[in-house]
Amino acid sequence: MEHIFIINPSAGQGKAAKLIPAIQLALEGTTYKYSIYTTKAAGDAERFVRETCETGRKVRFYVCGGDGSFHEAVNGAKEFPEAELGVIPVGTGNDFVRNFGRKGDFMDILSQVEGRSMSCDVIDINGRYVVNMANIGFDCEVAAKASEWKKKPFISGPAAYLMGILSEFAKPMGKRMSFRWADGTTMTGKFLLCTLANGSFCGGGFCSSPKAALNDGLMDVGIVQMLPRGRFIGILPKYKTGTYLDTKLGKEKVLYEKYEKLELAVAEPTNISIDGEIRQFTYLKAEMVKGAFRFIVPKGLEVRK
Repeated sequence: MEHIFIINPSAGQGKAAKLIPAIQLALEGTTYKYSIYTTKAAGDAERFVRETCETGRKVRFYVCGGDGSFHEAVNGAKEFPEAELGVIPVGTGNDFVRNFGRKGDFMDILSQVEGRSMSCDVIDINGRYVVNMANIGFDCEVAAKASEWKKKPFISGPAAYLMGILSEFAKPMGKRMSFRWADGTTMTGKFLLCTLANGSFCGGGFCSSPKAALNDGLMDVGIVQMLPRGRFIGILPKYKTGTYLDTKLGKEKVLYEKYEKLELAVAEPTNISIDGEIRQFTYLKAEMVKGAFRFIVPKGLEVRK
């Protein structure tokens, strides 16, 4: 087994590059065969993983970066469901690893190398694998603003997300969306936000999809109806902790169901946050892909129930 550490030098304002001495210290003198690859530009991790998998070598990849870097790597392994990929979370949001534990649980190099791998689903959205979550509407616009804030010195992922929330509250909210479910039924209206989730967390720790599971073959779809700003602010703390579905407002204003597939359309190009990366769409088809890759769980950790 070969172990390859993929370093995104821009992740976490340069924190990933500082891992190189720690990797060398942990593995030098052991019997583990390892190497370190530093990405050169956006999309390079995807290319590198794909080309490495095509050689037929038995490799474990450890992505030293954030959710966006891991998104690239998983898409690089798209045609190789037995590929094993892990994360050393030195990005800004690091939301995917929250499904297993704390960020610190993933920082020990030997625990990663000695960890087991588990089968993990993804959501295929217009041919692109989504590992953690896609957000449309308020959540997405907050993520777009947060990406601007986290480029500033001393602004962490959670702090940038909170700054994004404050920025978006000052603007008109809501998007008109049209949904079509697998049974042919449809729903159209103006909604505050929509989440298509494989994992539970977004925005640096907001538990927006508390019932999500990474290997149940289903995506958790959360659709929030329009709310006055005051009522939305009131429910926001419970949205962060994942307990909002149990509130009166959550029961009245949130549609939360699990689906294998759906279609979604909007009238004009609209932002969508895919694993924290902002893109645009007018139509999307989302479908679960069960067992799309194998995720490396550090020794001693289990998937969050």
